Amino acid sequence: MSFVLLSQKEKFIFIIKFLVILSNYLFDSFYNSDIDALLNIPSTGLTTNFLVKLVDTLNPIKVYNNFEQDRLEITKNNKNKSGIYCLVNVLNGKFYLGSSKNLSNRLRSYLNTNYLLNKKNQNMPIAKALLKYGQSKFAVLILEYIDFEDLRSKESFYIKFYKPYYNVLSEAYSSKNYKHSQTIKARLSDLAKKRKHSESTKILISKALSKSHNPFYKKSHTLDSKLKMIQANSKNLVYIYNSFKILLVIFPSVRTLSKFINSNSNTIQNYIINNNLFRGEWYFYDTPFKKLDKPLISDWYSKESESLISEINKNSHIKKAIFVYNLDKKFIIKYDSIIQAQKELKISHEIIKKYALTKDSYKEYIFSYERIIK
Repeated sequence: MSFVLLSQKEKFIFIIKFLVILSNYLFDSFYNSDIDALLNIPSTGLTTNFLVKLVDTLNPIKVYNNFEQDRLEITKNNKNKSGIYCLVNVLNGKFYLGSSKNLSNRLRSYLNTNYLLNKKNQNMPIAKALLKYGQSKFAVLILEYIDFEDLRSKESFYIKFYKPYYNVLSEAYSSKNYKHSQTIKARLSDLAKKRKHSESTKILISKALSKSHNPFYKKSHTLDSKLKMIQANSKNLVYIYNSFKILLVIFPSVRTLSKFINSNSNTIQNYIINNNLFRGEWYFYDTPFKKLDKPLISDWYSKESESLISEINKNSHIKKAIFVYNLDKKFIIKYDSIIQAQKELKISHEIIKKYALTKDSYKEYIFSYERIIK
C-alpha cells in the first residue's frame, strides 16, 4: 500500500513512529561520538561539563574519567587506603558520595554485577544507575584520604553539604530519612506475622543463652566496645561551638549529648533549629557552621571533652544570658540573665529585652542575646 492511499490517521501514526525511530538513532549517535568535541570542552581529559564543574567544586585529589577503563589503575592506586570517594554519572551530572576504610575493595565491588544485583544492594540508587548506564559512563573522584576514625563525620559533612542525588541516606552510616517501598513494607510485615518458634526451639534457645552457656556470661563491655556501640547506633552528629563560633567538639548524636549534659533531646533539637545560645555560651549545629571548621577537641569522650561537658553542666542555671557592649561595640560584660542585668545596670527588664532583640543602642549600651563578632 502506497503512502498516498493511507488515511489521515494512518499517515499521522506513520510520521510519529518515524520521528521516534529517528530521534533514538540521533540520541545513540550522539553518545557514541566524541562527546568532548561535541560539547567543545578543552582537552583536559574530562568527559562532560558536569564533571568539569564537579571537579572545580569538590577539588578531588584524584580523577578517573572512565570507571571501567581505569579500573586497574583505580584498584592499584587506592589499595589499603581509607578515604572519601565520589561516583559521577557523566551523562546527567548526578553523583554518589561514599567512604571506605579500603577504597580499592569498595570501588572494585561496584564493578561486580553480582554485587550490584545482590538483594541487599539492588535497591540502592547508585547500584541501579551503574546497571542502567554501565560503569563506562561513570567517573571516579577521590576527594581525600583520611584516617578510618574520621570517615563517618567527614562523609556526613559531604552528604549534608552537597546533597548527592544517588545517596539514599542523609547521614553517613545512618538510615535516617530512608523509607522502604510499600511492597517491601507489606512483605516484611507478612514475614514477621508468620515467624513463630516451636516450643522445642524456644527451649533450646533458652538453654543456649543461659548462664555459662552464654558467651557473655559474667562479662561486661570494655570502654572501647561501649564507644563503638554508641558510634554504630548514632544518627545526627552535633557540632558544639562556643559563643565566638569556634568549633569545640563533635558529638555522635543528640541522644548521646543529652545524656552527658542532662538535657532533653527535644530541647537540644530546638536549639539547633532556632540557632540560639545554649546556657548562654554554646551553639549546637547539625552541620558545620563553616565548611572547613575543625574541632579543637578531636574525641568527644576525651578528658578535654569531659572538661567542656563539666563547664556546660555548671551553667545549667542559665537560660538566656545577656551580652553588654558600649556604643563602639566593645564587650563590657555578660550577665547570666536579664534579671541580673536589670539589678546591676538599674535598667528595666522590658527595656533590656526590647533592645536585645533589636540590637539598637540604649543610652551608652548595646544589648544582645549572643556575642557580637566583628
